[in-house]
Amino acid sequence: MKKKRENTDHEKAAFFPGMLSRLREFLNNCFFFVLKTTGVVLLKVFFHIQVQNAGYIPREGPLIVAANHFSYMDPVVLQAMFPRRIAFMMTEIYYEGRGKWLFQLLHCICVTEKGSNRAALKQGMTVLKKNDVLGIFPEGGVSREGLLQEGNPGIGFLVAKSGAPVIPAFISGTYQALPKGAKIPRSTRITIIFGKPMAFEDMSEWGTKKGFEEIAKVVMERIAALALSDKRTE
Repeated sequence: MKKKRENTDHEKAAFFPGMLSRLREFLNNCFFFVLKTTGVVLLKVFFHIQVQNAGYIPREGPLIVAANHFSYMDPVVLQAMFPRRIAFMMTEIYYEGRGKWLFQLLHCICVTEKGSNRAALKQGMTVLKKNDVLGIFPEGGVSREGLLQEGNPGIGFLVAKSGAPVIPAFISGTYQALPKGAKIPRSTRITIIFGKPMAFEDMSEWGTKKGFEEIAKVVMERIAALALSDKRTE
């Protein structure tokens, strides 16, 4: 009888934390849905946002989405128009600011400016192991000139270790709307162009630093190609 009571107490102790965790997750998803819906409406009304090739995006399985970074608006724009929830990797200088509580709620991953960033890479791998989407801006910081920069090999590490495909994306119009240093956005057309999923199983130097750098280079080249396609349609 005593043993049965102990088992019941143990089940209750395990049940309530689990229920609380599910409740927090539900509320977090509701909060995210409201933010996403609001973002979509505002972007369509004020920035006439357009999306090309959304059909290329896999609807399930681990995925890395890699985009250029011309403005602080980029993660907002990308997430608002992406069909799946994205866990973004972001630099420490912004993550540790006043909006840290919001970034935590949105499952962002803090990347330090110095060091190996093992903790951030480990969190990124955890996202992919859960078959979720990891968002990366391979250039690192926001471009002041609105020009593409070199990619960071961190994306190569995550691709090589996870085997997840990469969806390249080029975002245009955000630099004109809110360049680095500006405080008030200007109304302009914003476009997101997605590329076909990229796989790197056949690359040489797989799993080495040189291989990571090569993956980052190829991803940035694909983003650059999408940028050229955008200019041809203007």
